[in-house]
Amino acid sequence: MKSGKSMPKKEYRDWGLKDRNSSFGILGGLFDPPHIGHLIIGEWVLEEFRLDKIIFVPAYNPPHKNHYTPFQHRYEMTRIAIKKNENFLISDVERKIRGKSYTFRVLKVLKKIYRDGEFYLIIGADQWNEIDNWKYPELIFKEARVIVLPRPHYRIKKIKPFYNKILISKAPLVDISSTLIRARIKNGLSIEYLVVPEVANYIRRNKLYLT
Repeated sequence: MKSGKSMPKKEYRDWGLKDRNSSFGILGGLFDPPHIGHLIIGEWVLEEFRLDKIIFVPAYNPPHKNHYTPFQHRYEMTRIAIKKNENFLISDVERKIRGKSYTFRVLKVLKKIYRDGEFYLIIGADQWNEIDNWKYPELIFKEARVIVLPRPHYRIKKIKPFYNKILISKAPLVDISSTLIRARIKNGLSIEYLVVPEVANYIRRNKLYLT
């Protein structure tokens, strides 16, 4: 969409939005695969900060990862995982970005789509502690408020000059990871209750994570 033009009403209706004055939590990641921890965090932050929607943004060409499942599988699993929650949305915006999908670029594109939306970028304490290594972190704080989630084994560092700008969530420590799930599948172990049943079925049907 070209900047300067309002979004067609139909597109907003397709996204399930009532109006253009909405607050969005942006939850990005590989989602390889998406698990219940992602859903718990999304719902918690939605209520804790009184947001209107959580947008799940599967990574397409992340700057710090080299090995991951093809985007279409990860996108589809995420779509399946969130489909029963009317307050959860999914965006394939990263697929439309040329080059590495740095967070500041993702936010800029989303801003063009949701022109009057208020953005809250949701990141874990482990990610926050590396914020100095992110591409143009000052632009991230220009485009969005940043919500930092507690993570097991990570202390939220007081990194200047951004620390006073962040919002710290009181979300529970959910010690579940996609790495754990992939390892259990590879070793022939159950992933019952770690992912929603429809995602487990998708993984089995497409024979993902077996090697």
